[in-house]
Amino acid sequence: MSDDTGPAEEARVSVLVFAPRYPPAYRGGGPIRTLEALARTVPTRFSVKVITRDRDHGVDEPLPVEVEKWTMRDGVTVRYTHVERLRHHMSALKDAREVRPELLYVNSFFDFRLSIVPQILNALHWFGRPVLLVAPRGEFGAEAIGSKSTKKRSFIAAYRLLHLPARVTWHASSAFEEADIRRLWGAKARVVVRQNDTLLPEKSDQSGIPGKPVDGPLALVSVGRLVEHKGLHLAIAGLRSAPAPVTLDVYGPAEDAAYRDRCVALVDDLPEHVVVRFHESLPHDRVRATLKNYDAMVMPTAGENFGHVIAESLSVACAVICSDSTPWSSRLAAGGGVIVSERNAAEWGKAVRAYVELSPAARLKARHEAGRAYDEWQKEAAQPHVLDLALRSTTASPLRRVRT
Repeated sequence: MSDDTGPAEEARVSVLVFAPRYPPAYRGGGPIRTLEALARTVPTRFSVKVITRDRDHGVDEPLPVEVEKWTMRDGVTVRYTHVERLRHHMSALKDAREVRPELLYVNSFFDFRLSIVPQILNALHWFGRPVLLVAPRGEFGAEAIGSKSTKKRSFIAAYRLLHLPARVTWHASSAFEEADIRRLWGAKARVVVRQNDTLLPEKSDQSGIPGKPVDGPLALVSVGRLVEHKGLHLAIAGLRSAPAPVTLDVYGPAEDAAYRDRCVALVDDLPEHVVVRFHESLPHDRVRATLKNYDAMVMPTAGENFGHVIAESLSVACAVICSDSTPWSSRLAAGGGVIVSERNAAEWGKAVRAYVELSPAARLKARHEAGRAYDEWQKEAAQPHVLDLALRSTTASPLRRVRT
């Protein structure tokens, strides 16, 4: 946790976090890393406890952690529990009640056991009367709402019927996500706009950049869950028009098996000089070490509330070819990579073809520019922690937009 001024004897603000997953889980992508950074960088006046699942996304085996009890991980108190078993879930909720939090942070909106149930219990004052801060983590985007929409919209309707929105302060990590929240919950929604925390270094690591231009195939990479709104199919289809050798390595869990099969089928139609390889998910501590070996990362996403992997890519001077639907567009357009203005295979084909046609010297320059883009991003003024902003928001009017 970060240092903070203030008397050591001052009572600390109790914070209880419910999250679908927490490290060492990693298959859920950016939200896990974001929450870890949030918890590990809180000012010392906060005392944080996290309740989460004891297994990773899509995995039956438990994580290598102590379960069904409070334990410490990197300075954060965590309770890993098998929430799919009612007995363990109820035991965790009883432990949560004993925390008597002043601030309740929910790191998801639609997770039944670790978001919906805690929010309903909070409305019944199970935890007392804490400030409720909910981070939807991109779940309110149009594409995300469209996935399993009947079930999601039913819960949204019930949420309104129970008058729960009035109790919530929303954590938006960007203006993109704020717009999604207000579109769904109205202009009066109380929103804290605060960029996600990361545990990334202050300076870019450019050790993966060759000392001089090197001939060879363009090396592309994709890191993320294999689901339609991430858009891998567009990147693969775009490779059909590549005029020279290209490799694309895909890292991520096949969250949607039918979608993965669709992407594999597209690979079969590619020319022989284009090679696409599928790999398992990367543990968090291997993501940056892997990205540094590539010329560019492709990200045809339909939308990201933050885009943690973009920061990771730039942090190792790996350029990013990205759709115009993330908070990083202006920074990438200014030198961190390439923005593909239209989200379709034809436009992605043009973008890939243009990148393939770059000379080795131009590719090298693009990597240096990606590292500089990251360094500029890190130079931005430090922001107050989101928990501080959330407490500040409780004295704001419902129309106030709390941000830095």
